Amino acid sequence: MVLPFFRPSCGVVLGLLVLLTASCGSQTVAPNDPSTAGGNGDPTVSTPQTNEEVESPAQSDTPPSAAPSAEQPDTAVADNLPTAGLAGVDCESPQTQTEMNQCAKAWFDQEDAKLNRVYNQLKPSLKANQQAQLTEAELAWIEFRDTNCDFEAAQYEGGSLQPTIYYSCLAQVTADRTAELQDPASTNVSYATADQQLNQVYQALKSDLSESGKSALTTAQLAWLDYRDSNCAYEGNTQDCLARLTLARTNQLEEQAAMRSL
Repeated sequence: MVLPFFRPSCGVVLGLLVLLTASCGSQTVAPNDPSTAGGNGDPTVSTPQTNEEVESPAQSDTPPSAAPSAEQPDTAVADNLPTAGLAGVDCESPQTQTEMNQCAKAWFDQEDAKLNRVYNQLKPSLKANQQAQLTEAELAWIEFRDTNCDFEAAQYEGGSLQPTIYYSCLAQVTADRTAELQDPASTNVSYATADQQLNQVYQALKSDLSESGKSALTTAQLAWLDYRDSNCAYEGNTQDCLARLTLARTNQLEEQAAMRSL
């Protein structure tokens, strides 16, 4: 299924929000050593910001034997999502909010299926220890995906747009994960530079949030730290992996800041 309207791009959700606004009036892993962090409370350390108490997400005791696939959310987001199929819906140009919600969910389903295929093709080719590392990384990534998209959609809670934001986030993060597994790109930026940039963007975004928003962002960031460390342990090329994932996370948070400024 090809859904051009919801193909991955950093401006998809931003453009959608603008449209709706107009009509109604997106070495060994040791980065958790505080001595390497950019300062007290920086998001690249393993502990929450000072005076915040956010528990680290618990790891599953029973890793899946195949690609961990997304569970269907049982939150208000899913309650708002229409159960009808895509018959007669043009996802290149959806006409109603209901169609936008349906297309966002269909995009996520498409990306989730693709990730499962890539994961299942990759895992058998690995040695036993690498398979275990990959499973650990994937479980950490699922926790990050869910907490991150909860954070992104929370600002639209109760609104008809929330399912579009939520499932578009799930789809984009899933597409990014598939790309990471297929062909992780290298970067010329050092981890120290990338980490400093992330700290600046993270703190700027966090300063504009409500208390509940700050808590949700911290939870997502802690989950991202677990994913980053697990994935870079799996890859082995630690410094390049740390820099690459940190840059990607910075881009995600910059997009969030842009969306919230509309």
